[in-house]
Amino acid sequence: MKRITILFDDEYIYRDLKAEAAKEGRPVKDIVAEALSAWLASRGGLTQSQRQRRLDALRESDAIRETQPVRKVVEEMLEEVRDRD
Repeated sequence: MKRITILFDDEYIYRDLKAEAAKEGRPVKDIVAEALSAWLASRGGLTQSQRQRRLDALRESDAIRETQPVRKVVEEMLEEVRDRD
């Protein structure tokens, strides 16, 4: 789970969102996530399998960073890129 802070320029949007979420008995975060998912889908985004592969790659990257100093990871990536050229 990742955390994000959203700042609304229009206070009425936030109030309306909160009121509608309460009417449905749902948390605001669920409604925002649903709206963002629909928006991304409408943009011809990734397929479910592409999304899963990207998520797996990000998790693997996080696991590597947890076990190695960031500097070492960056140096190894730079080496890899240089070797390709």
